[in-house]
Amino acid sequence: MAKKEDLVDYLIQHDVLPSEINCEQRGEKLIINKETLLFRCRKTVPIASSQKKKRVSKQCDYKKSAKVGTWFGNSNLELATICKIIASFLMLRPPRQEDLEEELGISSSTVVDWFSFCREVCAYWSDKCSAKLGGPGRTVEIDEAKIGHRKYNRGRLLKGNWIFGGFERESKKIFIVPVEDRTEETLLACIKEWIMPGTTIVSDCWKSYNCLNSEGFQHLTVNHTYNFVDPDTGAHTQHIERVWREVRANIPKYGTRSYHVEGYLFKFLFKHAHPRAERLDNFFGVIAQMYPPLSTVEAEQSQ
Repeated sequence: MAKKEDLVDYLIQHDVLPSEINCEQRGEKLIINKETLLFRCRKTVPIASSQKKKRVSKQCDYKKSAKVGTWFGNSNLELATICKIIASFLMLRPPRQEDLEEELGISSSTVVDWFSFCREVCAYWSDKCSAKLGGPGRTVEIDEAKIGHRKYNRGRLLKGNWIFGGFERESKKIFIVPVEDRTEETLLACIKEWIMPGTTIVSDCWKSYNCLNSEGFQHLTVNHTYNFVDPDTGAHTQHIERVWREVRANIPKYGTRSYHVEGYLFKFLFKHAHPRAERLDNFFGVIAQMYPPLSTVEAEQSQ
């Protein structure tokens, strides 16, 4: 966006910034100054005077930043800088940090903080929008994967993080969750939480899945030791395996701590659910739900 005014208009249209508020002292409707991002009341009101024939007035000095109470409220960064960070977060794969620091002239800690804020938005979206997959007549591929591990010092493998996920063929919707282990108890609990009864589930031959037919699911398997596609049933898990490749491409290969993994998964799920051309609009739509602008809050309170 070429001009600051254009960017402010965009954020107002997406309900991320308020376009107007009421003066808290005089009740006047105030319109945002798109250059300063301030609401300022200049209403002139009469005041009491000891000189009866002399009229005395005073101009209201109320002012308020349009960023107060919004997602941008606690930052001194320019809106354009924050929006460039958001665009990089949503559109580019890691590593991105050093390029942003150089382009925008900001510190490493600033980039890290804003990426963390962005992952919080994705986490909020995931919590509000997640739904079970499958059901009668639908097929869900499931699998586990390890992420974050890498070779170090003569090929020794550092510990990674297990994740578990599913891909519904009909809708192409997915779920991914971190798991402590691959035991039957752990994986079955995830399956029951994320997949509806009556679903046809396709998996590899991992022993933890042997119980699925007796748990209300139709279970098909493919033995990857011999085939990628079962020659008799046509069962395969190629879609969820493709998801794992995409996940690994979107998660930093180095320095990923276990407690950060969930945030990276939320980001991946958000990006997977929203086409590239719609991603930015939808992201700001989630921010508007998390931090409704002052004008929206005031309107709701007055009803």
